[in-house]
Amino acid sequence: MAIVVLDVNETLLDLTPIRRFMADRFGDPAIASTWFAELLRLAFVSTTIGEHRSFTELAGHALTTATGESAAKDDRDHIVECLRTLPPHPDVAPGLASIRSAGHRLAALTNSPEDTATAQLASAGLADLLDAIMSVDGVDRFKPHPATYHMAADRLGVRPTDCVMLAAHDWDIAGAMAVGFRGIFIERAGATWSDAFTAPTHRTPDVKGAAQWLMANP
Repeated sequence: MAIVVLDVNETLLDLTPIRRFMADRFGDPAIASTWFAELLRLAFVSTTIGEHRSFTELAGHALTTATGESAAKDDRDHIVECLRTLPPHPDVAPGLASIRSAGHRLAALTNSPEDTATAQLASAGLADLLDAIMSVDGVDRFKPHPATYHMAADRLGVRPTDCVMLAAHDWDIAGAMAVGFRGIFIERAGATWSDAFTAPTHRTPDVKGAAQWLMANP
């Protein structure tokens, strides 16, 4: 049976509350997408230059860039609180339950700090479905650095080839597959797969589809 490693933000949890807040606060529905893209850019750069910072800290810097104004503490605090209480996508809980009932182990691997991830998954009612909640802070690198996926496999006591990465981000799947994971790409609204990467092992609209594939391909 496989060890299914799960991305959290956008894959399991819905960012709609943050999008609504930013649209209302800054008057532009596109701000949230700009902010999240900038957050990922800062994370990738910090890993490349070896200056690791908390994902939460980088979220504040990304907000300043996205809005063109210094991020107020209240705005940063509200976004952090939103992140900790995001709802799950409707397909997630039944999909994870099906994966678990088929005998697979489930573990989260996120760029967020571990305390944030633990709060997120507890608030979303998903924590009890997981065998482990892991943060990349354990290696001071952000996904998709190879060290993050090796750390996950080591903590789970398995080889990378025993693992399947499930994510709504092509870069996350590509990073995991580069170290030997299989990869299931969840095609959330707006998620696209770049032809620059090797094709994922499987692609599906939601976690329930991933569960069905895993039952046929353990």
